[in-house]
Amino acid sequence: MNNCRWCFFLVCRLAIASVGNAQDRAQLQSPVKGGEISEYPRAEVNDISVRNALAQPPGERALATSPRKSGVGAEVNALIPSSINSVILEVIAKMPTGGDYRASSESIQKLESAIKKDGDRLSVDPAFAKPSFCSSATYLVFVSALTELCKAGQIQFKPGVAEKLLVTGQPDGVGVWGRWNANGPGTARLFAELHLGQNFTSIEQAQPGDFLKIFWNDQIGFKESGHSVVYLWHGFNSQGIEVVKYWSSNKKGGYGPAEVPRSKIKGMLFSRLDSPGRINEIGVGLKPDQYLASMLLRGSTPEEMKEMVGIPASPLTDSVTAPSVETENNASAMHPSEAGKKKNEYQTAP
Repeated sequence: MNNCRWCFFLVCRLAIASVGNAQDRAQLQSPVKGGEISEYPRAEVNDISVRNALAQPPGERALATSPRKSGVGAEVNALIPSSINSVILEVIAKMPTGGDYRASSESIQKLESAIKKDGDRLSVDPAFAKPSFCSSATYLVFVSALTELCKAGQIQFKPGVAEKLLVTGQPDGVGVWGRWNANGPGTARLFAELHLGQNFTSIEQAQPGDFLKIFWNDQIGFKESGHSVVYLWHGFNSQGIEVVKYWSSNKKGGYGPAEVPRSKIKGMLFSRLDSPGRINEIGVGLKPDQYLASMLLRGSTPEEMKEMVGIPASPLTDSVTAPSVETENNASAMHPSEAGKKKNEYQTAP
C-alpha cells in the first residue's frame, strides 16, 4: 500500500510540477448522414479553425511551473493514471512553456509546421507551435503521445495514417483535426467514432492525463464557452476551495498548467485514450461529420451530445450549479458561407 501511495504522489508531483470509472467504451458510430461538407478557401478555413480562442471567466489563474502543493490537502482525485495516460503526462512534461496565446491564422500555420510526416510516422516538434491556443495545444499532446507509443513499439501506424493526422486547415467536422478543433464534443466524437477510448462526464472517474472539454456556460455548439485541456487533478487549495487543475494553452501565459474553482464549471466531458492502435481506422478515411460541422451554426443538447459520443442516457452528473457565474461575451466571427451567423470561440482559462 505504501508503495502504491508513493507512486501516486510521484505521478501527481510530475503532473503538477511539470505542467501543474468509467462509462462504457464509446462505440457509437455517427448516425448523421447527408451530403458533403462544403470546401472553403484556405484563408477562410483558417478563420474557422482559429475560433478556439476563449475568453477568460472570473476566478481562474495560471500556475507557476512548480506550484506549491496545497496544505489543505484533501485530494479528491486518488486514481492512478493508466499506462497510456502516464505517456500523456510525460509528453506534457516535455512541452514548451509560455509563449503567446493567440487564436490566429499564424497559430494554425505554426501548428502545421510542428507536425510533419516522416515515412509512416510523425515527427512532432511543439517548439514550432508558438503562438498557440487551447485545442492546438491538446492536439499536439495527442499526436505526440501517439508518436511516443509508435517509438516504443506499442502501436504502429498503417500506411497513410500519419498523413491523415497532419493539420492542413481542415474545416470543422472534416478529418481528425477538423473534429478535434470543432465546437461541442469534438475530441469525444473522434474517440467514439474510432473506438479510441471511453467518454464520460463524472470527474470522480477522471485520471490525470485524460483529455477534457470544459464548458463554462450551459450552451453546446455555436453559443458555447469552453476550453480544451488535459486534466491533471482536482482537490482543495490552500483557501479550502475545490479547484480543477489542468494543462493547456491558456490566455494568461500560453502553454502551462492552470486551475479554476470547480464552481465556475458548468459541464465537463472527459475522453480517455484506452486503445490508441485504433487510430489506424482513419486509414480508410473519416467521412465528414455533419453534426460537428453544424455546431458552427446551431446548438446541441446534453442528451444529443451524449448520444453522439456514446455515453448511455442517464441523469447529468457533470453539471455544477453556479448561477452567479458570468462569462465574457464570445468574440464572434462570421461563418464564411453563412454571413451574419455567429460561430463560437473557445473561452480559454485563464
